Amino acid sequence: MAFSSVNKVLLIFIFGSMAVISIESLLQIVYAAEGGETVIRRVEIWGLFYRMMVAAFVVGAIVQGLNVYISWRFRESNPRFRKIDNSGGKI
Repeated sequence: MAFSSVNKVLLIFIFGSMAVISIESLLQIVYAAEGGETVIRRVEIWGLFYRMMVAAFVVGAIVQGLNVYISWRFRESNPRFRKIDNSGGKI
């Protein structure tokens, strides 16, 4: 299956944004430890987990919305895609 340039850009954007969110969250944990504050790692890990789950659900909602749009736009019963032969009957 060949990917178009739009699909490649979308995949790069999705994976890039997820990587930036995870790196930013890890950097927050590291710099919080340097400040002399006590870091409860369990709480930080669950916070990171919830943040990544929100990102995953947003990406899933976008993908599912795109699937619904494509299915609705290119359905067989769409009048624009019905072909009429020369004899006047519908195929």
